[in-house]
Amino acid sequence: MKILLVNPPLKEEERRNPVIGTLFANAMPLGLGYIAAVLLQHGISDVQIVDAAAEHKTAEDIVEKVRREGIDLVGISATTYSYFDAVDVARAIKRKCGNGFPIVLGGPHVSAIPSHAMDCEAFDYGVLGEGEFTFLEMVQKMGRGEDVSTVKGICYRRDDDLITTPSRPLVNDLDTIPFPARHLMRTHLYASLPTDVRYLPKFTQIPTRGCPFQCNFCDSAAVTGKRYRAPSPKYLVDEMEHMKTEFGVREVAFAATTFTVSHRKTEEFLDELERRRLGMAWTASTRVDVVDKDLLRRMKQAGCWSIRMGVESGNDDVLKFIQRGMTKDEVRRVVTWADEVGLQIKAFFILGHLIDSPATIKETIDFACSLPLDDVTVQINTPLPNTPQFAMAPRFGTLDPDFSRYNFWRPVFVPHGMTHDELLWWHREFYKRFYWRTKTIKAHLRKKLCHWNTVVNYAKTFNLFVYLAFKRESPGYLGHQ
Repeated sequence: MKILLVNPPLKEEERRNPVIGTLFANAMPLGLGYIAAVLLQHGISDVQIVDAAAEHKTAEDIVEKVRREGIDLVGISATTYSYFDAVDVARAIKRKCGNGFPIVLGGPHVSAIPSHAMDCEAFDYGVLGEGEFTFLEMVQKMGRGEDVSTVKGICYRRDDDLITTPSRPLVNDLDTIPFPARHLMRTHLYASLPTDVRYLPKFTQIPTRGCPFQCNFCDSAAVTGKRYRAPSPKYLVDEMEHMKTEFGVREVAFAATTFTVSHRKTEEFLDELERRRLGMAWTASTRVDVVDKDLLRRMKQAGCWSIRMGVESGNDDVLKFIQRGMTKDEVRRVVTWADEVGLQIKAFFILGHLIDSPATIKETIDFACSLPLDDVTVQINTPLPNTPQFAMAPRFGTLDPDFSRYNFWRPVFVPHGMTHDELLWWHREFYKRFYWRTKTIKAHLRKKLCHWNTVVNYAKTFNLFVYLAFKRESPGYLGHQ
């Protein structure tokens, strides 16, 4: 069988938007890469990946490829926001190739709310949760002409009913999964934000699966579950070495937010990395409650130059409400440790939590500006389906039911006592106050612009920083109309 795996396209107006065009197409779709790698490992050799968002492909381009190359099966991965672009692709294929052409939907949206995702008649099957071995079994059965309804971890329609098969167990031994098939992607298209890169090429790597924490705004468990799992330290360093040897990679970003949940495994990884002496820079994401100063120092010594931390709010009542499991004092202590050992620090914040108000948002901005942070990413709260806050949201404000607007940069939830325009103003104000001040500008000139790669990247994305701080409209006004 000829298999095509697709990351949905962005519409032209979305690509022109500095935020969506920059942030929604700057990282490889490693989920598709893992699926492709498992297919290749099991002898299904004709597999292709199209990252339509990064490659500037349209639904029509994908249809033409399907017809020209005789593709037998298309798998599409979609988040809640990209779901509607996935629908466009699936319907375009059905129009040109016939209703009998099989299309499989995977990713966070169908895993979170299969009833909504499979309401589109163009999707024949949905893959729920981790997709590697579920999709493999489906392809094998289809190739033999067998019934796929016995495959665990899928959903499909039968007449007017949605049938869901028993869940597939999570993969326990992650070392058994081959490295993502990055060679099937146009790797030169992906570039980190200038504040996130020191050396190019820079690739992303997923060091863990599952998150054991209880934050009520997070949907990360939709695909990978709550149980924390990690491959062996040797596997992680082997993958780094593979990327260096095969692609010339000089820097790696570990993408999962739970990198240091297990101190023992983190220490073993650092031991292995120091023993192998790959000479690669790297960055990681973590939480302030799963690191200490000694671990941060060891990470710095082993080549980590920057660390990303989810803070989300600068108000203790909000932090407690969202079940973040940390306080402002703890955040300040750990961020200070990271600064003292020489790590650059990026923090993530969310504005418009269910109980946020102008006062708590101002406190959050003041808190961020008081910390020794180098960078921030500020999103507008977006209650995703299958998260605790999604069910709670109507009690605390107004929630837009149109999922096509859920892109994290527009107010789809507005807390009681606030307005849509207020949230946009505070979002702009956060970026303006943090970045357009002498302290931050001096830090970037001293720490960031000493590397030629970063100078070039800053020039390319300067309009993004201006847009975030001084835009007249939300970068998320674009929807799937």
